[in-house]
Amino acid sequence: RPRPHCFAASPEVGMDLSKAYLNTLGDAEAKKLADLRSRLPLITAKAREASAEAAAVPEGGFTLWRVRIEEQSDASDIVLLKYLRAEELDVDKAQERVVQTLVFRADCKIDELAEAELPEYFQGHDFITGVDEGGRPIMISRFGGMDIEKVFGDAEAFVRYRAKLMENAIALLKFERGAPEDLTQVHDYSGVLTTMFNSNVKNGVTAISKVFSEHYPEFKGKTLFVNFPAVFSKPFQAFAALMPERTRKKFMILGQDDHLALFEHLGPGLVPDALGGLLREPRSQLSGPGHAVMVKARDTADVAALELVGAGTVAWELRVCTYEVSYEVVFAAQGSGEEEVIAKSEQGQYLKAEDGVVAGQWTAGSAGSVRFRFRNECAWFKRRVCACRAELMS
Repeated sequence: RPRPHCFAASPEVGMDLSKAYLNTLGDAEAKKLADLRSRLPLITAKAREASAEAAAVPEGGFTLWRVRIEEQSDASDIVLLKYLRAEELDVDKAQERVVQTLVFRADCKIDELAEAELPEYFQGHDFITGVDEGGRPIMISRFGGMDIEKVFGDAEAFVRYRAKLMENAIALLKFERGAPEDLTQVHDYSGVLTTMFNSNVKNGVTAISKVFSEHYPEFKGKTLFVNFPAVFSKPFQAFAALMPERTRKKFMILGQDDHLALFEHLGPGLVPDALGGLLREPRSQLSGPGHAVMVKARDTADVAALELVGAGTVAWELRVCTYEVSYEVVFAAQGSGEEEVIAKSEQGQYLKAEDGVVAGQWTAGSAGSVRFRFRNECAWFKRRVCACRAELMS
């Protein structure tokens, strides 16, 4: 019998699916879930018929994202509900879609792909930086430094590359009742030129979009387009107009160097330093999301970063995202109005964006607070955005 088409797109309409999650499950939706679950013997049988690779899977051994779907559990319910939501609660369509995904994953050896080593030209463009404040895995992709001919020259290889990244990010999801079920993605377009958009790029993007649409249902969460060139805005709007509203609402376009808007969605500690954040490779001892502050022209801004209940060693990081600032890191002992300067920029020597992250450690002898102070002394009109964090070392 013919195999399901790996690149088939699925319909999506504006339907209320708020009761099609395990923690909010309605009576009607629960019946749909039970119906789909009752069809799992048929689903797995059809997958085995369609694929020799699927036929080799041991009885009861089918998994989707490490979840055994034939076993009754919250995790398998969450996975099945993803397919039901993606097909607007049409059980017949959800059934066929699960079959197609089982065949796709078996034939393409997706579980093995998750552990595969990528060719060098696919490396260094993507970061899975942890989870956001809502618990959603963060996947950041930078397109400006890609060798377009190598990255997009083979559509099959490109699809496998992007699928591997998706698998690695999904591995951070817990598949627990009430836990996040989708990802936060950031696409950085700094350095991208219009000349990069050739037929290979179009074919690769079209192919992976269809694979994700068909075989990764309900994983797309908030997607931020940063440093998005104005010349791409009209084509993107035309493309977005063809998308379902539920998908379109997840897209947010940020302009060039709009760091403050980016940090409203992701703390600077979760953003790579190349994008103006505090995250460096190799990673530092600090793990918190950090703070962002806007400093008006000819103004000063203070950030209360850490309260200490006693003596201890403090690690700190700071940066300016564009242009330059002067700074101080100060400590105010509890009950004292005096400040001790931990670190500062020298008079007339400004911290510049290209300097990246400045970091240090300092030992406090008592309880008190660590504060960052940024001064925007050089600008008459333009603001500065700064990022910082401080943590007590164990």
